[in-house]
Amino acid sequence: MRSFAPNDSAGGSYRKAARRNDPSKSLYDHANRFFLSVVDRASGRHILPPEKAEEHRDRYVLAQLIAVVAPDEALRLSNELLDEFGSIGRMLGESEAALLRVLGTHGAVACLLKATGKFMLANLHDQLPRKLISATDRGLIEYLQARMGSRTTEIMRVMFLDSSNRLLSEQEFGAGSPQRILVQPRSILKRALELDASGIILAHNHPGGNVTPSKSDIDFTRSIKTLCLELEIRLHDHIIITNDRWTSFRKLKII
Repeated sequence: MRSFAPNDSAGGSYRKAARRNDPSKSLYDHANRFFLSVVDRASGRHILPPEKAEEHRDRYVLAQLIAVVAPDEALRLSNELLDEFGSIGRMLGESEAALLRVLGTHGAVACLLKATGKFMLANLHDQLPRKLISATDRGLIEYLQARMGSRTTEIMRVMFLDSSNRLLSEQEFGAGSPQRILVQPRSILKRALELDASGIILAHNHPGGNVTPSKSDIDFTRSIKTLCLELEIRLHDHIIITNDRWTSFRKLKII
C-alpha cells in the first residue's frame, strides 16, 4: 500500500519479489506440517524417500496432498505447480482458473487445492481470540500472514471491533496491483458506522517483502486517524504484513 495517500492518488515504488525465493514462513508452513501428517495417515503413500523429504519439503507435502485424488500424477503436478507459482502460499492464493492453466484436465486437483486453502483460512479465523486485547496478538498476525502474506498484489483488510475489542467483521478494501493500492478512507469509515464499530485495525501487505512504511503509508494512516477521532472511532493499529515478517505503526511509534 505504499501508493495510497489521503487524496487516494497512486505513487511509491515496488521491488518485485523473486518468485523462486519465497520461503513461505507464514501459517502456510504450519499447514504443510498439518496436511502432511493427515495425508500420510490417510493414504499411506510415500512419494519421496524419507531422506529427500526435508530437502523437498514443499514438493513432498503438496504431492502427498494431491495423491489423494491423483496418485499417479502427484509428483509431476506438484513440481509443475511449484515451478509456476514458487511456493505453496502463492499457489493457494491463486484462482482456480490460474491453477487449471497448469493442471490441465485435473480439475479435481484444483478443487482440492482451493478447498484446502479455504479450510486453512477458516481454521485460522476460528482461532482468533474472541476479544482482541492487542492488535498485534500472535493469532491475528498469523491469520493475516496466511490470508495476505503471499499475495502478489497489495490489498488492505480492515478488522472492525466493538467497544470490548471483539471482532465484529472484517473486509477487504481497495483495488490493488503489484505496485499500488487505491483505498478510499470514506469507504472504510462508512462501513465502520454501518457496523456501529468502536474501533478498527488496518492491515495491508507488501509483496516486495519490505515491512518499512512508506511516506504515503504514513500520510494515509495519519489522515484516517484524524477522521476516526472526529467520529469517535479508535484506530487501534495499522499492520504491515509479508509472508514471513510484520510490523505495526504503534510498534514503530508512528501513531
